[in-house]
Amino acid sequence: MSLLVCLDFDGTLAELNPDPYSVRIHPGAERAIRRLAALPDTEVVILTGRHIEGIAKVLPADFPVTVVGSHGAEPGPELTSADRAYLDDIEAQLRRIATDGAYVEVKPFQRVLHVAQVDNEARATAILAEANTIDTRGRPKTQGHNVVEFSAIDITKGTWLSAYKRRFDTTIFAGDDDTDEHAIAVLGPNDIGIKVGHKPTRATRRVPDVGAMAQFLTQLAEEREAWSATR
Repeated sequence: MSLLVCLDFDGTLAELNPDPYSVRIHPGAERAIRRLAALPDTEVVILTGRHIEGIAKVLPADFPVTVVGSHGAEPGPELTSADRAYLDDIEAQLRRIATDGAYVEVKPFQRVLHVAQVDNEARATAILAEANTIDTRGRPKTQGHNVVEFSAIDITKGTWLSAYKRRFDTTIFAGDDDTDEHAIAVLGPNDIGIKVGHKPTRATRRVPDVGAMAQFLTQLAEEREAWSATR
């Protein structure tokens, strides 16, 4: 039985932090993932909203996983001149809005407004509300934890996972945020969806936090090793 273990990063394998580059993967999760990745017919993918260059800064250099960034867009298609012009316009509008500690993240296919470093909660809410009035011209916009993301292309974690999982008998997906619901929605009857935290979800399983997710992965590694030993 081939197994795909597909995992979000922030809030799933690492604690959330206003400084996204100060976080590190939970040590228990790291150990379990290394064990899983070493097994036959098993692949571990980190499917993250971060761009690939950004996630590389917080993952171990020798981490034996497939990394997919920008909600499935990286690696991905070439942007058209219209796509690039759209992103430039969105970035300019977001930079005018990004005050009081808010900042704009530039990713290859997206522009993201972050408000986690805004000290005043009411002000952070107001900044996000203003960003949400921007005309997307029908292009995708995604709400996340203290962020709003504008994308030039219509790729989600769900569209990426739906295509990639076809080569496996079973897929396990785990994530904590609203963007992860796109991936959970494409899971089939032989798959397992796990929600980390307490947000509403269609996942069939839930764990309370990053530490509990690390414990789940450790148990999965033990069971997968035992199964592999009997083959």
